[in-house]
Amino acid sequence: MMKDCLGKTDIRYDTSVPKDIVKQDPRWEKLTGYFRVNVTSFDVQKMEVRKPMGYNPSIPRTWNGPFEQATTIGYYNHTVDGSRLIINRYYFNAQAPKWWCDSYLPDGFLHAPPGYSCGEIGVREFAGVYAALNHENDGTLDIGRATGSYAPGEDVWDAGNSSKAFLSGEDTIDFSFVRDGFSSVVSFVFFEDGSATLSAVHTSVSRKQIMNTLTGIMEPLTEEEFIKGVEDINADFNIPSIVEAPMTSDEVLGLNNTFPTTEDWCGGILNDPSCTTSPYQEPDAQMKEGFIALFVILGVLVLGTVGYLFHRSSLRKQEKRYKELFVRGIAKNINIEPSAGMISADDLKKEFDHIDKDKGGTISKDELQVFVESGKMGTMKKSDFNAMWSALDIDGSGEIDFVEFTAFLSSCGAEFESVNKEQKAMTKAEKLKYASMRLSTKNAGDTYSDDV
Repeated sequence: MMKDCLGKTDIRYDTSVPKDIVKQDPRWEKLTGYFRVNVTSFDVQKMEVRKPMGYNPSIPRTWNGPFEQATTIGYYNHTVDGSRLIINRYYFNAQAPKWWCDSYLPDGFLHAPPGYSCGEIGVREFAGVYAALNHENDGTLDIGRATGSYAPGEDVWDAGNSSKAFLSGEDTIDFSFVRDGFSSVVSFVFFEDGSATLSAVHTSVSRKQIMNTLTGIMEPLTEEEFIKGVEDINADFNIPSIVEAPMTSDEVLGLNNTFPTTEDWCGGILNDPSCTTSPYQEPDAQMKEGFIALFVILGVLVLGTVGYLFHRSSLRKQEKRYKELFVRGIAKNINIEPSAGMISADDLKKEFDHIDKDKGGTISKDELQVFVESGKMGTMKKSDFNAMWSALDIDGSGEIDFVEFTAFLSSCGAEFESVNKEQKAMTKAEKLKYASMRLSTKNAGDTYSDDV
């Protein structure tokens, strides 16, 4: 009878959808865990694998500097914590090759940052992405923050709700980063052994050109393999500062305030559904229009039926009242038997003639009223009198003939029986008093009432 809940057809209102990334869609499980990634970067403008570039002191955090660029080694630590996705990554580049260190550079560019010896040390960068489910309940994630090398030129980039992570196929997960002047799309395609391919396109919107593209192979690792791999590559690439692994949520290589706080997750840069209220609230239950109309009709029918039954009951009570009074009035003049049929026709005719004062052979309404007002019937309401007149004047002629008179009395069986029993139960003194009343036409003290 009630309208369907919105949650039945609109998943945003479905409160049964779990506030857990993997429970909401098990495909996200493929992205979690430890991975080693071999990334090849392409310079689309030159149509070649990227090569080392001179270090420019005026550009902070120069990523594509004097290090091997053709292949980057990444160690990924992806964690799903209920409704939140935490992505922490290290990227390692090997020492620059000798040919680069011996090459000519234009003024303003260096083969290595100050304090570094070209070709002797490698470089390590940190990158972080923090995302959460949203109130759409469709399995998509909002990316709230990117840090480290994913925020070039700054330590932290708050994406708001403009960047998404979503499932685009049974085995494909995509990330879309959008910011002023920059767009990046990254896709992961997973295979049965847990490995995956990675592809990314980074576009400069302001310059209207692709900055670079990346391809890579992701290999799943155990935690032990992950830790050993990070330790080995630190040594192989001669990284100046050794880092521990696995990385923790707030370990960002000295970058401050990069990991989201509780306030960030819960209404700041993200609207994590586990700690924020959904804007999609189910309205109060509403009855379907058809059932509203049905109940209105039923209500009218019930009220009408109750009213009709009450009216019928009132009419029956009224009929009993005026019949009983009429029979009592007749009993003042003739002996009452258990039924009208047991009274002789002569006695009934005498009573009829007694009421028919003008001896016209019929009883008028005025004559009947005089009989009622004589006091022999007791007090009768005006409404009861009118109802009794209608019952006596069967043909509606305005006059009551003897046939109508006897027909009405024939319908008063219960009343005759009741009055007859009362008379039989009278004492001798009561019977004498009753007989004397028959001889008198004087008002015994009863009056006619105009009460309605």
